[in-house]
Amino acid sequence: MEIKPEQLTLDFILDERARELGGEQQRWFDLKRTGKLLERVKAYNPDAKVNIKEHHLLRPIPQTQLDAIINKEEFGQNAGYN
Repeated sequence: MEIKPEQLTLDFILDERARELGGEQQRWFDLKRTGKLLERVKAYNPDAKVNIKEHHLLRPIPQTQLDAIINKEEFGQNAGYN
């Protein structure tokens, strides 16, 4: 595929990575890192679109990790997962 420099956008790269790396568990990280997670889920995933919220930009911290924290008052679960 040949593209022109003006066609090379973040959305083009994200689309290409989705095709190239499909099933390799990189999509969430790509979309979160680029600030496109909520936008893309709402646009392309009708099943998840109604439920995705801002707190999904962070993953929940495993309970075993929370249990190991000494200063629990200072650190805790990510918002939305309490």
